[in-house]
Amino acid sequence: MATVAIIHAAEDALPARALAEKLRQAKLTVVLEKQPGDELRGAVKDAKVTVALWSPRSVGQQPLVDDAVFARGKSKLVHAVMQNAAPPSQFSNDASVNLTGWRGEDDFAAWRDLAKLVTDKAGVAPLPPPAPRGPSPFFTPGIVNPQAEAEAAARHSGRPSNGPMSAQPGVTPRQPQQPQAAQRSQQPQQRPQQAQQPRPAAAAPPPRQAPPPRQAAPAPQSSEPKKGGGAGLMIGIAAVVVLGLAGGGYYFYSQSQTADSTSAAWESVAQNDADELRAFISGDPGEYRDEAESALAALEERSFEAASDSDTIDALEAFLNEFPDSEHAITARGRIAELQTLEPATETPPEGQLPPESTLPDPDLVPPNATAPDAGPPSLTPPPEPTVAEEPEPLPTN
Repeated sequence: MATVAIIHAAEDALPARALAEKLRQAKLTVVLEKQPGDELRGAVKDAKVTVALWSPRSVGQQPLVDDAVFARGKSKLVHAVMQNAAPPSQFSNDASVNLTGWRGEDDFAAWRDLAKLVTDKAGVAPLPPPAPRGPSPFFTPGIVNPQAEAEAAARHSGRPSNGPMSAQPGVTPRQPQQPQAAQRSQQPQQRPQQAQQPRPAAAAPPPRQAPPPRQAAPAPQSSEPKKGGGAGLMIGIAAVVVLGLAGGGYYFYSQSQTADSTSAAWESVAQNDADELRAFISGDPGEYRDEAESALAALEERSFEAASDSDTIDALEAFLNEFPDSEHAITARGRIAELQTLEPATETPPEGQLPPESTLPDPDLVPPNATAPDAGPPSLTPPPEPTVAEEPEPLPTN
């Protein structure tokens, strides 16, 4: 299985993890969170592709820049930038992918470009195309229903519409408009017929229709079409209303989709993993921000209580590594200093006292005439002083 190494700053661990999760969808083994130097360079040597993740925090760290220069000769190097950061000057002529604004969407154009670069260089199958988004269940902007438009215009003008649902008892439906020349040719024929026919009863005003001001009785209905631009104005008003409803429906639909995705992301977060909680809060938690921050604070208190109950240097240091900015950090560091002073030191026997028997060598294994290692230097005995020979007494002479 092909391996991909990610060079990133320690402060960018969360976005590096998110990038690694997306790359694992292409059946790639991703290595990240390695210390700059030998550890990171060892991962680069074993990787087919190396992704250098540049951010405003990593471009100024010279060890990371040196490791990226090393990766250029040992692996296939790909540059990805965040927050519109510029790669270091050593890579100014290299191509890079700008992931600024990416929040993990599969159809984000820059992410698709980076995924294709990595899979091609690693020699694995590319990621499948993103699933198309379904059509909106709300109105489609720009499409107007003629029947609804006519009914809206009729309600505004106080006249019944030409639709099949608009006929009222005792009211003559409005005839469809005809060309002006045809109207003039038909007017002499229509007027005698209208004179012979009994005048229909006055139509009752439509519901919620206030009478015009300063008018005692409604004006008689006329079968002749009204001339002028009033119908065009009504059509424009109806179109604005329909477009407004369509835009509002799309807004509420997008809001509901965002809320559903945020809820699913929150349900997938492990409540006992501080890194996952921080990654969720740093993203777009929406209405779950307070709940996530409360869960992180509760996890911090539980971790500190567990470390205090253990009362060991390892437990307290593990707490500091997980919560370096905790309000209990000073207390934990003070306790670590106390425990370090209480560690027993290696005792040495007083001068002139033999070490315990367990440290003495086995006498059966000591060669003859050997000096014990802890017995000290052998005592030196000075040689005896030479004695002066006494001269014989002279013999007496006669």
